[in-house]
Amino acid sequence: MLKKTTKQLYIRGQILNELYLRGPISRVDIAHNTSITPATTTEVTAKLLAERLISNAPLSAAIKSQTGSGRKKILLTITNHHSHYIGMELSRSFLSFCLTTNTGEIIDTEYISQFPTSQYNIISSAFVTQQLLRFINKHKQLNVQAIGIALPGHFKSEEKSIASVSEWQHFDIASIIEAVPLPIYLENNVHCMSLYEHLMTNKNKGQNFIFFHAVHGIFSSSIYQEDLYGKRNFSVGEIGHTIIQPDGPLCECGRKGCLQTYVGGFHIIAKARRIFENNDNTFLRSLVSSSEEITFDTVLEAYHLGDIAMIRIIKEAMQAVSVTINNLTMLIDAPKIYLHGPIFNNDITSLLLEEYIHHKNLYGKSNEINFEIVPYHELNGARGAATLAIHHYLIWSHR
Repeated sequence: MLKKTTKQLYIRGQILNELYLRGPISRVDIAHNTSITPATTTEVTAKLLAERLISNAPLSAAIKSQTGSGRKKILLTITNHHSHYIGMELSRSFLSFCLTTNTGEIIDTEYISQFPTSQYNIISSAFVTQQLLRFINKHKQLNVQAIGIALPGHFKSEEKSIASVSEWQHFDIASIIEAVPLPIYLENNVHCMSLYEHLMTNKNKGQNFIFFHAVHGIFSSSIYQEDLYGKRNFSVGEIGHTIIQPDGPLCECGRKGCLQTYVGGFHIIAKARRIFENNDNTFLRSLVSSSEEITFDTVLEAYHLGDIAMIRIIKEAMQAVSVTINNLTMLIDAPKIYLHGPIFNNDITSLLLEEYIHHKNLYGKSNEINFEIVPYHELNGARGAATLAIHHYLIWSHR
């Protein structure tokens, strides 16, 4: 078989991208959206049909998508179970795996929270290698095509290292790459989750959006003109260190009032622990016996009980988020914002955000901000990493 040229792979990628973003879709609409000639579109889709990577959509999909009389368009769609991909996320507190089909259907997952650590108090790279090889071998009958890894930072491809101001600088990612006998793609974990929303949910149809992620740290990823925005500039998206209040709490970066000091999980828990130690009247004392036992769930439970200090902490956090979101919408043309993190996994924050975001919106109802909360789960990063592998290996294989 003749090897495809870069141009042929690019055209193939354009067509597959259309099918992922806007499928089921007809050949006519693919040609119109991509400016590929109808003849070339027909030729390439015929090859994809022969590979069984795509298939004709059910007749019901064609009827539903068209109105009026006349001959119905034949719609094409991505075929599920054509191939399989593994995603893995590295985190301070866990290691997770996700095996998916080429359409994002989850086949298997694993979550590991107990692991050996290195001298920098993070997970051992040797342990990660061992577990990844084990997970690959567990599914060897599926002939996995590629692997994506979601990182707690950005990947520096030249040095094969994780770009971070933390202990992850010393993590031996190169040894993992060398040990695995499959193509590996590495990216910031939030960018991976953003790619999942872009390619696999079929909700945006290629529209721009912002993915706002708040766990221990805070990062914002954006899909702009159907690609990750600013992915080569590691400063883009580091909104955790934008200043919300110049006279606010001291941040680890050395400045005061960063968004992270209001919304970051470590900071919220640290504030709650100080209140536990210095206030005899807090509801926290009825929930835990020591400050070390306080988690984010403890803070929310105390909020529900009416703890005044916890109410203030949560409200300050949501006000900081609403200010940031309003600022982001004035910088990036994105009609949708996704919010992701444990702090958003409850009715409290969604109600507060609804109130604060629209109250602080510069143009009022004429430009209401459309936000959606993506339920936080420890496997979301691994699922996104599998999407990263699909994005690079299957769709845009020319890159």
